[in-house]
Amino acid sequence: MKRLALALLVSLVMDASAQPVTELIAQGDALDAKNRNAEAVKIYLQADAAKPGDAEILRRIAKQYSQQMVSESTTPANRELGRKALDYAKRAAAADPDNASARLSLAICYGKVAFLESPRTRIEYSRLIKQEADAAVRLDATQDYAWHVLGRWNYELANFNPALKFLAQTIYGKFPDASNERAAACFERAVALRPDRVIHQIELGRTYAALGRKEEARAALKKGLSLPSREKDDDESKQRGRKTLDQL
Repeated sequence: MKRLALALLVSLVMDASAQPVTELIAQGDALDAKNRNAEAVKIYLQADAAKPGDAEILRRIAKQYSQQMVSESTTPANRELGRKALDYAKRAAAADPDNASARLSLAICYGKVAFLESPRTRIEYSRLIKQEADAAVRLDATQDYAWHVLGRWNYELANFNPALKFLAQTIYGKFPDASNERAAACFERAVALRPDRVIHQIELGRTYAALGRKEEARAALKKGLSLPSREKDDDESKQRGRKTLDQL
């Protein structure tokens, strides 16, 4: 009887502690949906304290720090946010290597941080971006943003200037098998999965433009520009889209 009572007590304690974590995650998700990232991360950090080492909580924290980089104008602050984002993304992927969202989060965070680093570090990170995005797609091919990341990887490397191409060849051993054609195929997969995402349409349009497919580029760019801005970087994406459209 004592053992049964103890087991029931432990069960009740676990249930009581699990409920607040679920509520905290729901509160964080509601704030995240409104792009209130500085508030959301405080809630997720409470969830992490209550349930340490949970991959889903850790990747959510990484996202909030990463998203705050969009609106931060100073490089030192961006570096600090990027460092935190990358740290939590690494912890999320380590906690659950088979979690596609965690692996995707790591790819995204490497990408965000790469643009603040030296050309050599940026290219070294590009290998890790590709590695983690490939893992995310392998684990869950419906991850639209993983296809987007692979599209960006191909687009960025295919359009490197000669100096960066030489550096990439040195770091990789040979220049990676990247192309605008592969970039377009990846962005097309992303659009097929989530046609309502501004960034997918815009980057597909920019890639079509790089390929000289002007009519398709105009159609994709206009589609992206017509969509409502919901995500933190949608306005920034639209700026790139308008610039490309003006150049066609």
